[in-house]
Amino acid sequence: MTDMITPKLEIRNLNKAFGALIATNNASLVVGQGELHALIGPNGAGKTTLISQISGELMPDSGTVLLDGRDITRLPAYRRAEVGLARSFQISQLYNEFTAEDNVAMAVQAQSSKRYNLWRNARKDPELREPAKLALAKVGLSDRGNEKVASLAHGEKRQLELAIALSLNASVLLLDEPMAGLGAEESMLMKDILQGLKGQYAMLLVEHDMDIVFALADRVTVLVYGKPIFTGVPDEVREHSAVREAYLGEG
Repeated sequence: MTDMITPKLEIRNLNKAFGALIATNNASLVVGQGELHALIGPNGAGKTTLISQISGELMPDSGTVLLDGRDITRLPAYRRAEVGLARSFQISQLYNEFTAEDNVAMAVQAQSSKRYNLWRNARKDPELREPAKLALAKVGLSDRGNEKVASLAHGEKRQLELAIALSLNASVLLLDEPMAGLGAEESMLMKDILQGLKGQYAMLLVEHDMDIVFALADRVTVLVYGKPIFTGVPDEVREHSAVREAYLGEG
């Protein structure tokens, strides 16, 4: 099946060790154009370490990260964002004293190469505000743009973090446990938002909620002790004996 996929993000033979601890063990996977690819594994499997290497927050000891066929392995995180790779839910610190729209607009400004007039009111600059409004609309926060972040519910802050990632004009989204800390209703809302984004972006999703994973993912890679042990469509993952033993459980 991999041969039929147009690679958008590809990692080849990534390795990372911290002393004697092998955190990433010859890890390889491909995220296709428009694909939502889930990365699952038990606690301590190395999912966060792997995502950190893909995003540029952590450099691998060896191996390659490719975006659209371009080797970005040694680019720092901010340069990866500039070429289209955004990590959501750990990419930003929200500013509670500013509005939701202000937070997204600041991300737009930080990403832009344009020089802005210090004497001009940034809150009235359409080149900042329109992309911010569009990103908020994509995550269902159009009616909350003028609310201060401090007044937003936890789930709405998660939506805002996703809006910030979308505002960066990324083509690949690294989604690091977007359902963490959400209630059942908030999780279903986030699932619907991600479902609506499918096909528009290549997405690598790290998530512990298997119902969400199997509902959203086109393919799933299972990571155990830093090494991918299986990649397949959700039904294949459910039935794979090694996966059931390592992670899903026989029940």
